[in-house]
Amino acid sequence: MRSTSSSSLALSSPTTVIDSDFLAAIADEQRVVHRIIQCKGRRYSLKLDQDVWQILEQAAARRNIRINQLIDLLANACPDGGNLSAALRAYSIDELKRQMRGLQDKLREQAMNAGQGVSAAVIADACPSPCFLVNANSLVLKANAAAQKWLGLDEAALRDRPLDQYMQVKSPVPLPQVVLQFARGRAHSFPARIICLRPGRLIMAKAVLCPAVVRSEQDLIYFLMIDAT
Repeated sequence: MRSTSSSSLALSSPTTVIDSDFLAAIADEQRVVHRIIQCKGRRYSLKLDQDVWQILEQAAARRNIRINQLIDLLANACPDGGNLSAALRAYSIDELKRQMRGLQDKLREQAMNAGQGVSAAVIADACPSPCFLVNANSLVLKANAAAQKWLGLDEAALRDRPLDQYMQVKSPVPLPQVVLQFARGRAHSFPARIICLRPGRLIMAKAVLCPAVVRSEQDLIYFLMIDAT
């Protein structure tokens, strides 16, 4: 009885492993789609994941071209001897990242809009002085063109970074208390001084803090406007 049992166990275990691998391979094959793409007399035989094909189709549609034209453009940009399939996968990842950045920008724009009147972002852009939009967690949401020039940094380097990474804000009322006053609905501006250390220079300037969008204590945005004169 014991020998029969051990023999049965020895046979059943490898069989289970083989079956699992076999099923996994079938699933992988089902996810990979083979297509023949032709454009301008060229013929491309490609095996790509269904998701990659879908991203490429959407990317082509946004550019008002056909998918075969997009693939031909990417093939021309691919180095001689390069792996076109790998290049298309990399492009699809970059395309997803671009879509995510676009979505984040839309969400950020919505966050900076009080739902009535002019968006806080539009007001910041129209401000001739350096102007930052900062949230309750002291993260920079936007820096207008004057602010970027004043700091010598582009908006990509400033966005979603802690404000104190670039400057100190000194106010008669501590900054957390200022934010709390904004959260409680106090439509009041607070004077402040800015100290900013940049390579080779120390920048000091007057500033004003005032509320922009207030929804709750943790969901608010305020202006930091700097007198750079």
